[in-house]
Amino acid sequence: MNRKYMTPFQWFEVLGVTAITLFFAFTETQKPLWYTVINSAAAICGIFCVVLCAGGKRAQYYWGFANIVAYVIVAWIDKLYGEVMLNALYYFPTQFIGLWLWKKNRADENGTVKSKKMTWWFTLILTACCAICIWLYQILLNRLGGNNTWLDSTTTVISIFANALMVLRYREQYILWFVVNAVSVVMWAARQNAVMTVMWAFYLMNAVYGFIVWTKMNKNENRENK
Repeated sequence: MNRKYMTPFQWFEVLGVTAITLFFAFTETQKPLWYTVINSAAAICGIFCVVLCAGGKRAQYYWGFANIVAYVIVAWIDKLYGEVMLNALYYFPTQFIGLWLWKKNRADENGTVKSKKMTWWFTLILTACCAICIWLYQILLNRLGGNNTWLDSTTTVISIFANALMVLRYREQYILWFVVNAVSVVMWAARQNAVMTVMWAFYLMNAVYGFIVWTKMNKNENRENK
């Protein structure tokens, strides 16, 4: 991968997740080897995906495809059905849409995408919709016999809206990703899955970094358009 795609902080994230993932993979004794391999692949592909997204790079979608497949398997085994449905039925098909839209809205030859900023009324509507959907989806997950249904519902619903904002290139996606990542850390820690907990903890840091980068991208684009 071309180094210009990654800042030093992003390389720290990637190498950090990879090193910690491999440590837990080699020391894991309770889970079967095939589970450990898939679990590790989900974490490593996932961190590449999110750091490239934070940099506004279209290449994030290629890593995202691999991450989704591996993560669905792990979430299914852990009975986190909201995560399974989110990734298999929503993330996977929207990857194709996002890849196409980001390709059409590049800011430069390096594949960096153009950033947009939400209006205040759009923000209010989005917040209300998230709250209602979380409540309704939690009821469904309870009936399916899922684990940690409030946490699962929260991450699933907010992720749907966050991913939509990502596809549409809004910087506010990272406010939602911050919430999703924080809740996901708690959820996977409760499942005692160290690799997934570490992965989501790094995602949490990346959400802060991503918001800063996308805010700068938006300001630069506004100056250029004046």
